[in-house]
Amino acid sequence: MLKMERTCNSLRCDVLLENKLIGHMEGVNLTQWFIKNKYIFKGSFAKFITTDPEDCRPGITVDIIFPDKNLIARSARVEWIRAPGKYGTFRAAKMEYYEI
Repeated sequence: MLKMERTCNSLRCDVLLENKLIGHMEGVNLTQWFIKNKYIFKGSFAKFITTDPEDCRPGITVDIIFPDKNLIARSARVEWIRAPGKYGTFRAAKMEYYEI
């Protein structure tokens, strides 16, 4: 059974690596899918801008904060990036709400 349940987007999201702010993503879209009795969180972004160019690479695992929705995409693995600072996709392990 494949079912798209929820989507969320944000113009700008903060990106954390090991609880340290390393940059931000712009134009982030996230979709929650229900496939084979489990949830999958997949998303895309228009720009991934980091303070250290070494951090802007595929395969990095980060936390993405959606400040306007009070959501955190935990253990989001960047799957693909067009070029450093450009658009790409990610897959998150889970979503959590947080309090300000």
